[in-house]
Amino acid sequence: MLKKAWNSPTLMTWMSYSTKALSLFGVLPLILKQFSAADIVLYYLFSTIVFLQSVADFGFRQTFTRIISYAFGGAKDIAVFSTTNTYKNSEQGTQPNVPLMGDIISTMKYIYLVLTAILFVAMTVFGTLSMIKPVADASNANQAWYCWVIILIVSCFNFYTKSYLNFLEGLNQIALVRRIETLTSIGSILSSMAVLYFAPTLLNLIIVSQFWVLIVSIRDWYLCTIINDGFYKKVSKRLPFNKVIFKKIWHPAWRSGIGGLMSAGVTNLTSIVYAQFGNTASVASYLLAIRIITQIKEVSMAPFYSKLPVLAIYRVNNDMVSLKAAIKRGMRLSHAVFIIGFIATSLLIGPLLRVIGSKTAFLDMNIWGLLGWAFYAQRFGAMHLQVYLTTNHVITHIADTVSGFLYIVAVYFLSKYIGVYAIPVGMLIGYLGFYSWYTTKFSYRSLNNTNFWQFERTVSVPFVAILIVFSALAFFKIF
Repeated sequence: MLKKAWNSPTLMTWMSYSTKALSLFGVLPLILKQFSAADIVLYYLFSTIVFLQSVADFGFRQTFTRIISYAFGGAKDIAVFSTTNTYKNSEQGTQPNVPLMGDIISTMKYIYLVLTAILFVAMTVFGTLSMIKPVADASNANQAWYCWVIILIVSCFNFYTKSYLNFLEGLNQIALVRRIETLTSIGSILSSMAVLYFAPTLLNLIIVSQFWVLIVSIRDWYLCTIINDGFYKKVSKRLPFNKVIFKKIWHPAWRSGIGGLMSAGVTNLTSIVYAQFGNTASVASYLLAIRIITQIKEVSMAPFYSKLPVLAIYRVNNDMVSLKAAIKRGMRLSHAVFIIGFIATSLLIGPLLRVIGSKTAFLDMNIWGLLGWAFYAQRFGAMHLQVYLTTNHVITHIADTVSGFLYIVAVYFLSKYIGVYAIPVGMLIGYLGFYSWYTTKFSYRSLNNTNFWQFERTVSVPFVAILIVFSALAFFKIF
């Protein structure tokens, strides 16, 4: 039983994400107590810009992970799997397709080298410009600029090594990665707490956190060299850039990339833009709330996203019964974790901030409630999007572009009347107005044309009902 749990991708992902969440209880209270509002704004802006690396990835990460799973599962080609349960390339092996894996890995290395160069230029120019005002408000501007230089260099190095993580996850080595990730997360949290106790400066905190980012990059490289009897070395021989493979990868990747730009890109850029114009106290409160709700979202992703390589293999093998069962199980747990985390935070965050003597107040609870609904709607649609992406037919560019456009238009017009409320309301308009129902339509179609009630009555409906009841009680201040 213990061995089974130790090798469970879901449990290990939960353990890793839960460990990261401990930073909310260990590191975050110390940051709120030790740092000024201006330094808190800067710290979370650094985190926001680092998170925007997923946009620079331009959809290649998800695409490479998925097609590596295909090739490792025996697929003869990088194909699109029909939503009518028929594999378009009928020739399919049961052993890893080593030649195809070699072409994929060599192409991936070249692409990530180019993307890293682009990321470095973008962060140097646009990232630096976005830092001018927040750094000027910081308690020590010189140290703040040193922090930015460290983050820029380490982030680019870490971005390039994502190719190793793509390979590990494509081979479904998620349990192994998350086990080691748990240890590095604990190391990062403990060392950050030590700095905040004994030498509480922003520069010291950034040095420690970025040191562990480097450790993570080295970790992924090392794990690639030892898993599956050195399989990575067999398939990562120096091969010429394969234009045919690139064209097949580019087709789904650019669609995912546009989607990422219009979803994570737009919402995170909102935080950066708000930091340029909002007053320091309100920006600090907003960024703190975004940090917490993002952490809840990430922990809730564990039971579903840890299964994505397995879902891809089920799709390759046309095992629709196992595919649907795994999807429902993962989604159900994901909904439960998000709702529990959101409700617990809503009830406890105020008393907690008062106990620790935080220098930053929490966001208005009405805005927090709207953010909870917005992030829940996004999670709902995103999981169904991932279900459909196992077919390797990408609709991300449509789903995220339309919803992102609705969000931008809504924020632009509503901000004149309702201020910062326009941000969560705009998110809801984008997600409920298009994203959620559009992605579920394709997801249900790919699962033998199931419908909303057949699928969701035991998956999301109970948790939506709980969220409605809690929101009503909170609105009328029952507790």
